[in-house]
Amino acid sequence: MKQLTKEEAANIKVVPAGRGSLLRHQLITMKVGEIALVEKKDFNWKGKPLSTFVKRVEKTAKMKFTCGKALDGSGWVVTRVG
Repeated sequence: MKQLTKEEAANIKVVPAGRGSLLRHQLITMKVGEIALVEKKDFNWKGKPLSTFVKRVEKTAKMKFTCGKALDGSGWVVTRVG
C-alpha cells in the first residue's frame, strides 16, 4: 500500500463501482458545450455503433448528446448539448 498526497490522488482517474466504464464516466462528467473525440480503440462494442451507447447514457443520466462519425475514420465526435 502506498500513501498518496492530495495532488497525486487528484491526478488518478477513478471509475465508480457498478456500471461505470471509463467512457461512460467521461460522458457523464462532461459539461454542456464540451466536445470529445472517442477514438476507435476506446470503444469496441461488437455490432453496435457508439450512438447506441450514447443513447443509453442519455436515458439513465438525463442528459442530451449529439454523436457523429469522424470522416477521417479516427472515431466519433460527441458533444453534450443539454
